[in-house]
Amino acid sequence: MYKALTALRPKPGSWPKIEPAFLQAMWAFDQNLAKGIANQGDNQNGKGDFFTDVIAVLLENCSGKSLHGRGRVPGLVFPTHSLDASYPETGAVEILIETKAVGAPITDRNRTSQKNPMGRPGAADLDKRVKEAAFKTIDLKAEWARTAGAGGGPTNDLTTWLKRSSPLSFFFMAVRVTDPNDLARTINFANAANQTMDAVGLVAYMPDLAKKAYVPQPVPPHLELDRVLSRVCTALKAAQ
Repeated sequence: MYKALTALRPKPGSWPKIEPAFLQAMWAFDQNLAKGIANQGDNQNGKGDFFTDVIAVLLENCSGKSLHGRGRVPGLVFPTHSLDASYPETGAVEILIETKAVGAPITDRNRTSQKNPMGRPGAADLDKRVKEAAFKTIDLKAEWARTAGAGGGPTNDLTTWLKRSSPLSFFFMAVRVTDPNDLARTINFANAANQTMDAVGLVAYMPDLAKKAYVPQPVPPHLELDRVLSRVCTALKAAQ
């Protein structure tokens, strides 16, 4: 799917143009996971990296700017952070992009422990992931303020300060949900993340066993992935 995405002409820069292919790829991967062809390491690492790459390609196509994963970016509390995607490649980070892909079907490995026949709920993995992303944003913005040397560090109104501070921070989530309750919990986590990020984009999808496919689920407009992609694209185009 990624090779096909990079070969498309004209180059796509919006989510609706590639969402069906993305969901088809995720379905095929999860079938391999359920059958044991893919393992838990593939699920924990490969799926997230794939989602990062897809988001990066869309943003690069839209903005004409290159995005880069970066390591050893200093924070205020922790000496280094690793970034999924960011701009520019060197120097102070102006735009930070974090991604997470969570949720999994029943597999031979979790068949006895997983009580939900539809698999592991996506929201079950979000508490830790959202907190990690939120802290990274706070730590990087606090270090930016410190190095600016203008006394612009965190205030007691943390949410307002975060929204006004650099670098711009965006969070994209791809979540396999198992039922309406899991979807509602996922949206709640996305809204919590949205209090610390400049914006959060969410694609939630539920298995339809009859169709043998993933079906995208509705989310609130402010969380719609394509709307947030457009906002990030605008920020990238404006960046020097």
